[in-house]
Amino acid sequence: MLKSIFNALAAVFLMTAAVIPTHAADLRLLIDETTSVIPTEVTYEVSPEGLEIKGWVAKREPHAGRMLGHVEIRLLDDAGSVLARKDTYMVHYSPTRANPQKASFSTLLPEVPKETAAIEVAHRVGKSADGR
Repeated sequence: MLKSIFNALAAVFLMTAAVIPTHAADLRLLIDETTSVIPTEVTYEVSPEGLEIKGWVAKREPHAGRMLGHVEIRLLDDAGSVLARKDTYMVHYSPTRANPQKASFSTLLPEVPKETAAIEVAHRVGKSADGR
């Protein structure tokens, strides 16, 4: 029984090592601060499920109104070419969804290309990659 559990754990470890590069913990984090809503408190963590990226987006200056759009996450190589892209949506608006000053986001990238050197996080208004 113990041997079968050990074998299962070893298999999970090997699959994880094959999917997530060992350098994933050393990625540069690039934050786009050119818009009126900017990502803040962004962190990433490597787990057996993949690369989890989470944080907040906040209005640059307090003003009334909704916070529209989505968070765009791009994995870049050393030359700045996009290797992967994922859009995620904001949740947990504070103080309210109708007039928030900030909102949180979280996403999981199950596969990280081995050439990945940086993670770029930006707030975008308009349709996301999935057309919403």
